[in-house]
Amino acid sequence: MPLIDDLKPKNNSAASFFPVTTNNSNNKYDWDSVVGFFIKTLHSLELADQIKAIEDFQALCKAQIEPKLDGESFWPIIEKMYFDSGQVLKIAPEMQALKVLDSEAGSAGDERLNTMFVNLMGELALTEKPITHLNFLEREIKQIFDSPLVTKSNKKTRKQHAAYVPQIAKQFQNDLNFLVGYPEQFQLSIKSLLKLYGFLYTAQLSLNIKGWTNEPSIKPCFFILDSEKASKERTKLKLHGHKQVVESSYSLFPLLSLNESLQDSKGIVVPLWQLVQELTEADIDKLNQYAQDFYEDRKLTSKLQPACDVQSAITMLSNLFREQFKKGTSREAAFNKFVNGTRETFIKSFEQSRGPAGSFLVLNQDYLLLLTNLAIGERERLRLHELLIEFQKRGVFFDKSSEECLIELFERMGNVERMSDSGDAVYVKKTI
Repeated sequence: MPLIDDLKPKNNSAASFFPVTTNNSNNKYDWDSVVGFFIKTLHSLELADQIKAIEDFQALCKAQIEPKLDGESFWPIIEKMYFDSGQVLKIAPEMQALKVLDSEAGSAGDERLNTMFVNLMGELALTEKPITHLNFLEREIKQIFDSPLVTKSNKKTRKQHAAYVPQIAKQFQNDLNFLVGYPEQFQLSIKSLLKLYGFLYTAQLSLNIKGWTNEPSIKPCFFILDSEKASKERTKLKLHGHKQVVESSYSLFPLLSLNESLQDSKGIVVPLWQLVQELTEADIDKLNQYAQDFYEDRKLTSKLQPACDVQSAITMLSNLFREQFKKGTSREAAFNKFVNGTRETFIKSFEQSRGPAGSFLVLNQDYLLLLTNLAIGERERLRLHELLIEFQKRGVFFDKSSEECLIELFERMGNVERMSDSGDAVYVKKTI
């Protein structure tokens, strides 16, 4: 992948691989709306132009169903059952596409966040709609939803960039493919799945972003359960937990902006680690000139020395991109908005302060159960140590103390089979 022809300083952006911006108003996301955009993409759907609000769909259902009702008007009862309660969105998984009509945040931000999940989804596409068991009223409503008056197939080829962290993308695709086979569970879990993978991707991207000389790998990232105690003595949690993720996230904006600046964002942007592998000695002069232009444009003060090889050139540029955001510069405020937006959107749901012990990454019971079902997948059960390996593939690690709490929790939930007192003989069953 060659460098962009017109390589010159421009506004910083991380848009190809991350949705957060330097504008606080653009960093407010409606996760229900994000689910709607994701469902549209997953099912390759477009909403008809005349469907601007959920009330438009409601009116269409009334016009087509009410004449079929005998005797006294039952339509107000149907409205109360399905539309007033929001139950209409739960009739079938693909009907959650209607959630985009009720966005409280800016839909552009929700679409940006959806783009991140589309990149993770890769080439995955549903070959057939999930089978759902509906009563006669639900079949009528679903038939209207499926009609050209409401939805049509989106024939456009979706633009997507290569996954920055391929292993997280692979797990997301596997887990999504498994979950769509259970329509009821899918509807209950899709928002939690997106939030969970939003964090896992952010954490692994942060932990890998500086290692652009190699393809990213899953780095240890330790959690505790929300029901267990935490202490400063648990070394793995302190060294490879919350603090590590937050501090690593400070490098996201500089290095993603650098990567974006080297390529044509109108095309397919590749990760920096992949781009570096494709650069040659013929690109060094161009990179050196770009560094000089950037240095002057940003009015930087560090010592600048021309690079002699590709790795040195990218190292020099990465240092310059960090320097533009240092304390006291005009871009410090924008940088802080990006950092705060990242933490608020992706990390906050999984962090918890434990007083003097500090802050930790925490999984509550709902996320743990979802993760357990995803890890077991199509199998009926897994040995505990196999389950922990599956967790680690997704970027979730537990120390020995948490593993003991994990077994106790699973036993209380009733999804453990203990063949002996040996840890190898403890099996965990899925609950769907």
